Amino acid sequence: MLQRNRLLSSLIGVALGYAVVHRLPLVPATLASALVLAAGAGFCTRLRQPGSWWGVIGLACGALVGTGTVLADKLKTANPADHVSERGLVVLALMVAGAVMGQLFGNATNINPDQQPRDLIRSASALTTGVFAAIVTLTYVYSGLDVARTFSSRLSTALTILVVSLAAPAWASHVLRADRRRKHDENGQAGP
Repeated sequence: MLQRNRLLSSLIGVALGYAVVHRLPLVPATLASALVLAAGAGFCTRLRQPGSWWGVIGLACGALVGTGTVLADKLKTANPADHVSERGLVVLALMVAGAVMGQLFGNATNINPDQQPRDLIRSASALTTGVFAAIVTLTYVYSGLDVARTFSSRLSTALTILVVSLAAPAWASHVLRADRRRKHDENGQAGP
């Protein structure tokens, strides 16, 4: 029963995140994803119910894959010289969201021991891979192998861009925050 609730929560989250974000233009889709990811990072460290935790992860994954779909469509139609500022804004928004996520993970003090940040990343990665595979499979069913292969390549490229734009600042921000916290704790213990 518990596994079914987790699965249902994550699928509802994925469907909701994807349905909302993939209908938006690229920059608003990215901003929505960035907000969902940053807020999700803050909430996931505090959630006690597994269904809620999986729902937030699903929402974040659906939003990320939805943004990847929008970006993949944009890659298909864009001349490389066109929309440079728009692409830069996409990367910047995700970098800011990543830095916020890293800080939130670094600040987390009341974390459920069964739902650590590393579990969030591992679970989100697995769920994103599953959503990606399902979308490519549905594209194959409805449009054939050549269209699915092209879409898969574009979506893979788009998700790589999105994940690196998000993960690198998140990691750097988390490491810096953890280092500051460690130094603060050492200085606090060294005092009178």
